[in-house]
Amino acid sequence: MIPLDDLIQTPGTDGLTAPQVAESRARYGANTMTPPVREPLWKQYLEKFDDPIIRILLLAVGVSLVVSVVKGSGFLDTIGIIIAILLATGIAFINEYRSSREFDVLNAHRDDVAVKVIRDGHPASVPSRDIVVGDLILLEAGDSLPADGWVIEADDMYSDESAFTGEAEPVKKDLRDRVLKGAFITAGKGRIIAAAVGDTAEMGVIAASLGIDHATRTPLEQKLEDLAHVISRFGYAMAILICSTLLIRGYLTGQVTGLNIDTANNILHYFMLAVVIVVAAVPEGLPMSVALSLSLAMQKMTRANCLVRRLIACETIGSATTICTDKTGTLTKNQMEVVESSAGSPEHSPDLPRNPAQWITINAAVNGTAHLEDRDGKVIVIGNSTEGALLRWLRQHRIDYMHLRAGITTTRQYLFDGNRKRMSTVIRMDGRSWLLVKGAPEIVAELCTSQPDLSGVSALASRAMRTLAFAHKEVINGDDSETDLTWDGFVGIRDHLRDNIPESVATCRHAGIKVRMVTGDNPETARAIAVESGIMQGGTVISGAEFRALTKDGQTGAAKNLDVMARAEPMDKLLLVEALQRTGEVVAVTGDGTNDAPALKHADVGLAMGIAGTEVAREASDIIILDDSFASITSAVWWGRSLYENIQRFILFQLTINFCACILVFIAPLLGYPEPFTIIQILWINIIMDTLAAFALCSEAPHAGLMNHAPVPQNAKIVTPFMWISILVTGTFIIIGGLLQIATGFLGGSTPEEVSTVFFAAFIMAAVWNGINCRALDGRMPPFFRGNPTFFVVMGLIIAVQIAIVQYGGAVFATVPLSLNQWITIFLATASVLLIGLLLRISYRGFRTRNTERE
Repeated sequence: MIPLDDLIQTPGTDGLTAPQVAESRARYGANTMTPPVREPLWKQYLEKFDDPIIRILLLAVGVSLVVSVVKGSGFLDTIGIIIAILLATGIAFINEYRSSREFDVLNAHRDDVAVKVIRDGHPASVPSRDIVVGDLILLEAGDSLPADGWVIEADDMYSDESAFTGEAEPVKKDLRDRVLKGAFITAGKGRIIAAAVGDTAEMGVIAASLGIDHATRTPLEQKLEDLAHVISRFGYAMAILICSTLLIRGYLTGQVTGLNIDTANNILHYFMLAVVIVVAAVPEGLPMSVALSLSLAMQKMTRANCLVRRLIACETIGSATTICTDKTGTLTKNQMEVVESSAGSPEHSPDLPRNPAQWITINAAVNGTAHLEDRDGKVIVIGNSTEGALLRWLRQHRIDYMHLRAGITTTRQYLFDGNRKRMSTVIRMDGRSWLLVKGAPEIVAELCTSQPDLSGVSALASRAMRTLAFAHKEVINGDDSETDLTWDGFVGIRDHLRDNIPESVATCRHAGIKVRMVTGDNPETARAIAVESGIMQGGTVISGAEFRALTKDGQTGAAKNLDVMARAEPMDKLLLVEALQRTGEVVAVTGDGTNDAPALKHADVGLAMGIAGTEVAREASDIIILDDSFASITSAVWWGRSLYENIQRFILFQLTINFCACILVFIAPLLGYPEPFTIIQILWINIIMDTLAAFALCSEAPHAGLMNHAPVPQNAKIVTPFMWISILVTGTFIIIGGLLQIATGFLGGSTPEEVSTVFFAAFIMAAVWNGINCRALDGRMPPFFRGNPTFFVVMGLIIAVQIAIVQYGGAVFATVPLSLNQWITIFLATASVLLIGLLLRISYRGFRTRNTERE
């Protein structure tokens, strides 16, 4: 870290120039952290061999190789098992590598956080990655330190350095104190000079704490793990039964006769068949389908302006039953404009202000921390949007706020606080000290010597305007307390609703999600916005103070029917979240301020604003709304529900095939028929289930029906009644058809080899057709082609590979080539699975309709 004395002269008061920025970056490096060192790829790949199933297969390879060497034949089986092992471990490795890359991309977004700096004499906003040594950085409550640096200006500035020191209490920072990258400013404001960036900054513990937890176990993953245990036990039981059955049959038929190489070979074959049944039955594809679904959902949600920081949010947002949303910037455009003023247009006097309009002008210019930046022909607000509206108002009347600030000395500043609802600044003007106060009209009015008439404030509030009052007093004998003020007037600030907000709120309502608004505005303004946006649905409007005064039980009761909380303080939002959760609600909450962090942390899903949000709020959140729009939250819910359904689709597909394969391999030998599958064939079926089917079914696009039903309860079983019925009915149909083909060859085949080949081909084709059925959950089929074009590409690839296997892979897969007529017969006959699926959907819809009518 470069000493302060070596830096202090470089930026001066105007900050670095563009050439100085380039020179500093070349000399000291960029403000990006080198990714942590990972294990070598070869080591990561070898870890995939720790899987118990893979170890069993490796043992089988060794035994098979010994038998093959002794007999001089059977090497193809050994090679096939080796290929299956390489494919299984390779697929797991590739998916883990891709998942890791996804997390790297998400973490890279941290370097895009906007930082306020002084460059070329003007305030500017630059990405964190562009900060260089020597930059003058402007800080206020809620900001994260983008670099190590030295304090050169401080006004009651406190820094939370708990990630470094372990101390819970923020530390006050004075001139020449050191600050550390990754710490947070919790109060006050100030300026620092960046003294170390990127890898040279002392990130220490904070580097790890800001990453994403790869080990998080989500409720969905727990459900899948429980399901996998049940299925695995079924697979092991089936393997023991199959192995025992084959041993008994081998003894009765003379295949197992004593201690000789043929007996050893046959027992090895039985053992291998049992092992492969376990491989096929164990749903190894479930973790991969979850990872793939999450990966796709995270990509799509990012494109929809929802940056997922924690995996649990992908699934939980889809289960949300209520959303507690802010107003400013979320429901509204955050493009505030002063449209009314009790004192008329702003006025500037070169001397001491003589009327309310002039006092309001001085107050609007000086009593704030925001700046305006001209960028690409647009005026960008750096800092608080309400203060930005005041500065725009002054500019519209040709008043230069920077000129006013430069001509007035600020001696002390009390920043806006969610509890105080006001901001104050002590200035020196005309040789005297003055206190300027702005804030909520009812709060400021109580501090004045005479009670002003607030009827005009109520009139503006009823028109959905935010109102801001101004007052002042002369500081005598050092008394800068906010009392005995002189009322100057108020302004009305309009922030129009974002496009499609009423539609988005209505969509949530139809989806069984209750939207509640929590705002710092007064009740009249809050009610007007709630009515305009569609949030007001006959519920109550309550102030934060009233809610806070209730008992815990009273808060729980009041929360049930609450539509709007007005004049809310940050901790009121936390109390509301806790009250709603006590009623069993799954709560999503939005926040942008530092004091919103407790509510964001405590909510089931915390949604931070990407533009207006402080770094503290973003760190406490699960999802960052990149455009600060409520409509993006609706999109997140949509994708969350789609994610859950896509995983259900894969489960339905895999369990159906698992059920069929296990029962066929068990029953066929009992009935005196040969094993229906070879080891290599079962491994190929397993690859279809675990890889290609997961990719095909997890790519399903969200459909409109997702937002037409209530959220899925968090304790609901992931396998629905319809799915169980579908597995049993469809599975039984395929099993009966398979046994008939083995016994009679009714689909074709004049030799045993042809009969078994037709059976193998038909089984795969039936699985492909059933994949179409699996796209429909609970009797609902999404848009057939447009909903998931990837599905048809992948399933087409499976069919093409299957035809190639049968026609040209006989030596490995124990098949013989089939004629065109035989393939046509297989296609048409197995398509009957679609009819079974259609009948199931019709029956289930009818059943649900009758139940609904009874209710």
